[in-house]
Amino acid sequence: MTPRSTLPSLLIAASLGFAPPLALASNDAMQQLIKILHDKGTIDDEAYEALMLASKADEEVNAAAGADVGKKVDQSLAQLGTPALSPGKFEIKDKPGDFAWRTIGRVQYDAALFDNDKAAAQNDAGQFRRVRLGIAGTIATNWKFKAEYDFRELDTGIAGLKDAYISYVGRLPGIDPVKHPVDIKVGQSHEPFSFDLINSSNNSLFVERALPVNAFANYVGERNPGLKVTTWGENWTFGAGVFATRQQETVSDVTCQVPAGGFVPGETFTCKGGQEDTPPRSFGDGYAGTARFTYAPWHDGGKVLHFGSGFSFRDFTDGNSMQLRERFEVNATSTRLIDTGKFAADSFLRWNAEVAAVYGPFTFQSEYLMLQAHSAAAGDPVFDGYYVSVGWFLTGESRPYKFQEGIWDSVRPESIVGKGGIGAWELAARYSNADLSDASITGGEEDNVTLGLNWYPAPNLRFMLDYVHVLEVADGKFAGSEPSALVMRSAVFW
Repeated sequence: MTPRSTLPSLLIAASLGFAPPLALASNDAMQQLIKILHDKGTIDDEAYEALMLASKADEEVNAAAGADVGKKVDQSLAQLGTPALSPGKFEIKDKPGDFAWRTIGRVQYDAALFDNDKAAAQNDAGQFRRVRLGIAGTIATNWKFKAEYDFRELDTGIAGLKDAYISYVGRLPGIDPVKHPVDIKVGQSHEPFSFDLINSSNNSLFVERALPVNAFANYVGERNPGLKVTTWGENWTFGAGVFATRQQETVSDVTCQVPAGGFVPGETFTCKGGQEDTPPRSFGDGYAGTARFTYAPWHDGGKVLHFGSGFSFRDFTDGNSMQLRERFEVNATSTRLIDTGKFAADSFLRWNAEVAAVYGPFTFQSEYLMLQAHSAAAGDPVFDGYYVSVGWFLTGESRPYKFQEGIWDSVRPESIVGKGGIGAWELAARYSNADLSDASITGGEEDNVTLGLNWYPAPNLRFMLDYVHVLEVADGKFAGSEPSALVMRSAVFW
């Protein structure tokens, strides 16, 4: 190579090695420049061939790097939740990143057949367990909203309102939005406590949540108005919030004026009161601080290992009372086999530990829950319980996992009924325990076993069959009772 060609060659080589990605995105111009320099004799044949080879090699590297960067950008956008909603679902968009929304909803119908125990007799029954309709969407990329109402609870007014919030998903000053996105919710949403409680009923292994989850985690309701902040890293999540007490319908007392001399059949008398109202809730009615941390060392490709723990403290107005009680994992019955009765309390503390795993078609999920009531009159009782559940897909699917929320995602069968397939079939089993007896409270202790069969003929559609059997009830009004039930559910969601 002649000295005349050395400087241009070095400059071009340097530009190829250190140019920013945007400059290297198109090497056509660079190759044209090399050709012109060669034609004019600025560089010799040897330099020309070497630089052209380097340019073409760099083009291939850039293409691969560009694909990798594009993949990471897509992953970051998906992680941030912007701007698209759930894939495979109908939505309406103004323009990408500006405004998008879709309707959401679910319909679940249950039929329960009871094998009655003497002390816990119950008639066979059917009911719409959930009938929800709502909307969810994004505004200006980083803002999201959701509002959903359960029409099954239409007669209770505001109590039927489920999620109703606005959230900001993106970055805060000093925080990398890709490594540590932040989700800030204002409005009514789940308190971050208990895997089984915040896991959607669309994606649960069983028709109803486990006995201790409904007894402890669902006390005061799973959703409450407040402010919640969630963030996550590569294999961990953390969510915390401050929550008030959700509004409920109230009915004023009914008073009747009975005619002098007492009630006589056929005679009429006047009554007043009984009006429904939804008054504002004072913050003195109760507020809570709740937090949950999860760690998932791996959570992809049909392999998930999840650990989590939650903590919640709720303060009541002094002199308030509380009552813990629960059905035996069948909602169609009004009988509560364990029940503390009402007792004076001004606050309570609850804690849980959770483990979940997926290995191919196998699913494991378990929790321990504890609740301590601050009640001087009752001796500050401590109640606890646990459950262990497993699932197995006979057709080979793996249960999806929503890492950012630390819960299960929707099962998508590998074959669809009506398109030559049989859908996804899953066997499930669960053992659960809840103890509501401690200090001066004798609410009883219950042990249940549930066997389940789930069929997913198509995405967003499933049929469930659970056999729930009470193994034992110790202490309390229903001590010795051992009822059982066969529960069937048909469900669709969108």
